[in-house]
Amino acid sequence: MKIYNHIDNSILKEITDALNNDKLIIFPTDTVYGLACNCFSDKAIKKIYNSKERNFNKPIAVLTDSISKVNLVVDKINPLEQKLIDKYFPGDLTIIFDKKKTVPNILTANKKTIGVRIPNNKIALEILKAYPYPLATTSVNIAGKKAGIRVDDFIEDFKDKVEIIIDGGNTSEIASTIVRIDNNKINILREGNIKITSD
Repeated sequence: MKIYNHIDNSILKEITDALNNDKLIIFPTDTVYGLACNCFSDKAIKKIYNSKERNFNKPIAVLTDSISKVNLVVDKINPLEQKLIDKYFPGDLTIIFDKKKTVPNILTANKKTIGVRIPNNKIALEILKAYPYPLATTSVNIAGKKAGIRVDDFIEDFKDKVEIIIDGGNTSEIASTIVRIDNNKINILREGNIKITSD
């Protein structure tokens, strides 16, 4: 395991190589620290579940940096979803979309939907821009424990489970707001920093 407190092209290449080889990485986001892997790798996704001791019935969302990559995992984007994207991406809003059939079932806990977010964090965006696919990303914590907002929160639990950690200092303690559009209405599944009216 390597820990870096900055990002440059050589580190981005190490990160890309790790992700291509089904390894896990940790990096800061605009909410909490994220534990991440290639979202199309069943092997790596299984490592995330096992490392967190997470129930396989709980889906994992993805982070990415662009709408073109959102379209790699999302079946289609309706007008209201597009309106939310235009207003809140990048930012701490996760939108639950209908997923593409190519998205691994292990990632979505066999659901037909997938959570997607573009984070507003410089380090996260550099990593996400450098990788050609969205990253399956979940909070860095053993299931049931508090999500990590600094490296010291999770280093002991994850030091032997990940390839690279990017230390970006303290992050926010508040998770993203999660919404799902049904019948042209916004359903708020979890409220975080972003306050959205449901009508």
